[in-house]
Amino acid sequence: MSTKQLLAEIERGIKALQKAQALVLKAEAIAPKAKATAAKTAPAKTGKATKVPAKKAAKGGVSDESRAKMAAAQQKRWAKVRREKKKAAKAALVVPAAV
Repeated sequence: MSTKQLLAEIERGIKALQKAQALVLKAEAIAPKAKATAAKTAPAKTGKATKVPAKKAAKGGVSDESRAKMAAAQQKRWAKVRREKKKAAKAALVVPAAV
């Protein structure tokens, strides 16, 4: 491949990337308007229950609820460790009376 051909191929690639960038920027500019329009044209809520999409698991495959439960359990374990340390420190301060 000659240098001219290589530069022409690079130019085509650059132009393709610029087109893609323009499309993404255009889509981002339209998205807020589309959301506002969709909210205005949404049908009024009825007494029927609607399906709520299930929450996707956070990174690592653990849901937010499970992550909160694990954090609470860990805090409880650390609180127990701190209580035991306090208890041991108090016991060390108490000096038995000399007889």
